Amino acid sequence: MTSKLTKHTKTKKTPKGFSYTPTQKLPKLKKLPTEWDMKGQYYTSINDKQIEADVVKAEKAYATIVKKFKGTDFTQNPKTLLAVFTAFEKLSNDPAIGKPTRYLSLLTALDSNNEAANKKLNLIGQRLTKAGNALVFFNLELAKTSKENQKKLLASPLLKDYQYDLTCTFENAKYDLTEAEEKILRLTGDCSYGMWVEMTEKILGRKTVTHKGATVPVNEAIDLVNALPFAKKPKLWNDIMQEISTLDEVVENELTAICTKKKITDELRGYATPYTASVIDHEDNEASVEALIASVSSRGFTLSKQFYALKAKLHGAKKITYAQRNAQLGTAPTIDFVQATEICRDVFYGVNNTYGEIFDRLLVNGQIDVYPKKGKRGGAFCWGQTAQPTNVFLNQVDTLRSLETYAHEMGHAIHTERSKTQPSHYQGYSTTTAETASTLFEGLLFDAVFAQSAEKDKVTLLHDKLAGDISTIQRQISFHNFELEMHTIVREQGAITRAELNALMQKHLKAYCGPAIEITELDGHSYIYVGHFRYGFYVYTYAFGQLMSCIMAENFTADNAYASQIDTFLTSGGKDTVANIFSSININTTNAATFDHGLNKMEQEIKLLQKLTTKRL
Repeated sequence: MTSKLTKHTKTKKTPKGFSYTPTQKLPKLKKLPTEWDMKGQYYTSINDKQIEADVVKAEKAYATIVKKFKGTDFTQNPKTLLAVFTAFEKLSNDPAIGKPTRYLSLLTALDSNNEAANKKLNLIGQRLTKAGNALVFFNLELAKTSKENQKKLLASPLLKDYQYDLTCTFENAKYDLTEAEEKILRLTGDCSYGMWVEMTEKILGRKTVTHKGATVPVNEAIDLVNALPFAKKPKLWNDIMQEISTLDEVVENELTAICTKKKITDELRGYATPYTASVIDHEDNEASVEALIASVSSRGFTLSKQFYALKAKLHGAKKITYAQRNAQLGTAPTIDFVQATEICRDVFYGVNNTYGEIFDRLLVNGQIDVYPKKGKRGGAFCWGQTAQPTNVFLNQVDTLRSLETYAHEMGHAIHTERSKTQPSHYQGYSTTTAETASTLFEGLLFDAVFAQSAEKDKVTLLHDKLAGDISTIQRQISFHNFELEMHTIVREQGAITRAELNALMQKHLKAYCGPAIEITELDGHSYIYVGHFRYGFYVYTYAFGQLMSCIMAENFTADNAYASQIDTFLTSGGKDTVANIFSSININTTNAATFDHGLNKMEQEIKLLQKLTTKRL
């Protein structure tokens, strides 16, 4: 769609009492697309002959590297090793490499029922996995080089730009398997993991519930729960839980398979805990992550219980349901996509003109898909990689939460685009820094909305912010604790039943919600739709990022010159460890007190909410 306003947005009106005046002089937009321009960014259709041509080109490119370097002593000196790195750089910078699978994956995100795209993705994915597996030799051979040669390579000026990559390869060499074993794990990964996850997503994408006489996809209905009045939330939520509970037997087997595969892989590689691999992949420090988990699971959970106890009182109840935990205290404004775009643009331009310009380019080029539809996956994401477009995926329902999600995902997008200032081997970045970037812009957006809101609305906004922060920090750490215990049970018992999964979900929801939230067996079914549990211990990064972004936002608010530090962070890509990237902007993530800083702020905000609502109690 390329009209100025879509039919959807024309029918929405901003309620009286809420308005937003941009603080920046925003360039005018001639169009506001709300769907991905797949033809312009990728291929004309699934039958485009260029897809096969690009796959063949990728296969040949992989084969060329193998033929030229495999079996040679490319680690003998910096010059021969640089030649291999240069070949990989050329491969990464070719837009055709990875484009076919990216295109087909996006099609399946838009419509999980697109069987043609699913089938083609599987076939092409298998071919490219096989071709890519031929490159496994490189890191394995590099990791085998002697300690003496490692020192020589690390000290060479020729390899200065690859020093961090080399350090990681040498440090993690102890987890490598043989080339044959690595290939087997990669080749069987899709059928032992990927197809399980794809199956669940497809089935969930087809599930519907009846709401107000209409048939609504479950993924959309989950988002709609937040938009309903307090008293009506439980009914829709329970309908959703009843519907997805029909998948419990399937998901029981899916999650057991996922946990078992991980157990086997971890044992082969020698990882100490179920989350060790994820911490390494995210370039974090295990002790730092464990300090975060301990801090949030103790003091953090105490704060979330305090908040929910206060919330129940404000609603005039001893207990409220899990579906009502994020219910607003007042009436929040309806913010359609047009106004949401204006607010977001104002915030991004307000930090750095470059961010605003990137935001506008992605908008106008049709790189944002906005509205929910049947078959479309739930949630939101940003997907970007070297030499490929950055795509943002939303399920906009014209709520304040949708606005915050918009800012969150565009924060990821800005991070992705700014990371492209790095050479291709450092354009990727840790999930931890990714979640910091996204929550930073989400937090700055809240500040902008809060500053222009009427006094009568500020209680509602502060309450909603706290509810959102708890969902990002305490809820995600409860998910981490659930995931860890799930994996532990499978490792000890050999499998986990749907009854155990349900009871486990209830246990960990109660841990952070406390007695003011009534957790039922129906709520326990929520493990079925939470996709995080299928992607291996990355949920802690949300909490980590939220706490770090609070510090960055505070620094920027105190002195706008801190914008240069923000850009240092966003342009760092993956050129160093998480700890060192934060250290470069004067944040010490190895100190437990740093995590407490974010929790201190939450404690102060809960006290402020108590003060502002004294007359209501």
